[in-house]
Amino acid sequence: MNTAGYIKIALFFIVLGGAGAGYVVLSSSGMNALNTKTYELVLSDASGLSSRSKIYLAGVEVGQVREIQLRGTEAHLKIAFLKTVEIRQNAIISRKASSLLGTSILNLDPGTELTPIIPPGSIISSAPPAGDIDTAMGMVKNVGDQFSLLLDEFRTNQMALLTVSLETINSIAKRIDTQSQDQIKNISRILDSAALISERTDRLLQNREGDISGSVVDIREALANIRSITGEIAAGRGNLGQAVYDANLYNSILTAAQKTEDSAAKLGETLDNISRLAKNADGVVTNAGEIVNKALGLGIQVDAGARYDVLARTARAAASIRLEPGLGSTWYRIGVSSAPDGVASRTVTETVDGAGNRISLADTTETKYGVSVDAELAKKFGFLTLRGGLLESSAGIGMDLQPIKWMSLSGEVFHFQKDE
Repeated sequence: MNTAGYIKIALFFIVLGGAGAGYVVLSSSGMNALNTKTYELVLSDASGLSSRSKIYLAGVEVGQVREIQLRGTEAHLKIAFLKTVEIRQNAIISRKASSLLGTSILNLDPGTELTPIIPPGSIISSAPPAGDIDTAMGMVKNVGDQFSLLLDEFRTNQMALLTVSLETINSIAKRIDTQSQDQIKNISRILDSAALISERTDRLLQNREGDISGSVVDIREALANIRSITGEIAAGRGNLGQAVYDANLYNSILTAAQKTEDSAAKLGETLDNISRLAKNADGVVTNAGEIVNKALGLGIQVDAGARYDVLARTARAAASIRLEPGLGSTWYRIGVSSAPDGVASRTVTETVDGAGNRISLADTTETKYGVSVDAELAKKFGFLTLRGGLLESSAGIGMDLQPIKWMSLSGEVFHFQKDE
């Protein structure tokens, strides 16, 4: 075999070995001496742990137990973590049961960021051992025993309560039975009394049968007399019969009734006219009283003054009359004042240097004065007053705030223009 054949065989075994090693690395847990760092851990109880037990951080596997040794009464563990995991000085590892078969895992708390990182080989603190499965089962057994005791006590109490309830029901039944017997006896006595009363009534009727027969005869004779009298009246005989069947007497009574009815109608009309007259007189008096009250309650204020507008740099004089009704919540104002009558001319002067930069800018406006008219309607709501109408001969609105009697704040908006 030539040299090229040997080279090919060697390359084949090299590739095969590399693939096998890669497969072993990929199929393992991903932790080896190249990507891990080791630390030491001391536990008082390493139950359920082995040299392949896993260490988790937030549910993610970040390390493994490499070796467990017994030194005295403590278990010394050599543990490995991925190099990307930062172990700080206040880090804590705790043991936790992972299944009912007794296996355990380790949980890592890496510590706070403000504490320094400890180097590999350092000892990591361990948390106090938590209860295992046997302790939990013992607690469950104790709870079951307590629950059984509670059931026994409940059963005993329920039987006692049931016994008392049955005795109470039996007592109530006896009382009802006794009362029923008493009621039957009372009913019997009532029936005996009713029978006795019936017998006595029968004997009374028998003894008074003659008197009752005489009374019936008298009643028949009275009915016969009534029939005779009504017959006389129906025939028109006697005073009463003539009064009933006399046509002249009937007409006289009818005429008197009609006259009485006409007089009553006229009297009703007269009373209605008097009532309407009284209502009209009352309305006139009321209206007159309102007119007088309004005239007497109307307040009149005359105001004249002068002011200087700082922003407009103009002085003006004004005079007005203010009318206030009696209630004082509404008032009206009419007045005149001198005010600028618009901008007559405006001149803007700009000064620039040779390079085109602006040196100064002058803006001059010329205004003319005139007379403006004010006509306002105001309504007062507590310390707030709203105004509206003509302000300096233009539509506008205003508002006054007077929180205390000797101070007020006023604002007005008027003379609206397109661009100002």
